[in-house]
Amino acid sequence: MKYIKLTNLQSFFLLDSISRWDAKRCLANKNNIKLQKCQVKLKKALTVLTFWKFMVTKFCIFATMTAVIILSLSQQVSCAENPFLNEIKTVVLDPGHGGHDSGVQGPAGTLEKSVALGLAQLIAGQQKKNYKVILTRSDDYWIDIPGRTAVANHLKADLFISIHVGGSFLHQAKGITIFYYKELSGHALKTGADSSKPEDASNPQAIWDNIQAGHIASSEALAKIMQNNINSQLKFFQSKIQNADLMVLKGADMPAILIEVGYLSNPGDEKKLQSPEVLSDFAKSICNGIDDYFQNHKR
Repeated sequence: MKYIKLTNLQSFFLLDSISRWDAKRCLANKNNIKLQKCQVKLKKALTVLTFWKFMVTKFCIFATMTAVIILSLSQQVSCAENPFLNEIKTVVLDPGHGGHDSGVQGPAGTLEKSVALGLAQLIAGQQKKNYKVILTRSDDYWIDIPGRTAVANHLKADLFISIHVGGSFLHQAKGITIFYYKELSGHALKTGADSSKPEDASNPQAIWDNIQAGHIASSEALAKIMQNNINSQLKFFQSKIQNADLMVLKGADMPAILIEVGYLSNPGDEKKLQSPEVLSDFAKSICNGIDDYFQNHKR
């Protein structure tokens, strides 16, 4: 074996090359170790993340199922406490007069047809989430009396409430009157246009004559409930209940009442009925009366 003699300079460069190679190798080993450690840490982090993702998913499923069960139970309890909520009730509101028939006109020019329609719309707005509320007229047009109850009968409504405002030659007459049907001698009193004309016996509506007679007890109960709610909500109005042979009530095949919300012929009542706050209170009291009736009476 022959040995090559290296000069000092050659030996220096050779050693320097070997040192650099060893340094690179060491550095590569260190980087590889670091990479392996990073991979291990990443695997651990992914394992922890997967575990928490699984736990969060399970919790969300559990929370959702719990909420559904609680909601279902609460609805069952609510329906058990309030049986009338099991089905949607239909309420027909009848704003009196309309079109060429203005009804009573107050000293300041307030028209009965306008007050009746405005109040009916307020009631419908407040009760639209609770019941199916239908208005016999939704604008300023005229409907004959048989047509008003025909709407309620066709829909098989649960309640019929006709809204009017009173009028009298005596300006001191005031307050609220709630009517329910009761047959009296002679022709039925008509509310609305053509009130001076006698009832036509040949009219097909005649087959509905006295159909309200089967609902007098429930109509009277509705009138009393409505009076209680109006009295508690509107302390500045006096109210009374009367029975009358009203045409607009006698053809209704369901509990039915007519409410005269004050006297437009009385300047004090007229001023109150011009107030949006008073009309809103009126609507609220009638809505409460409807709720109370359905809670306490099953048809």
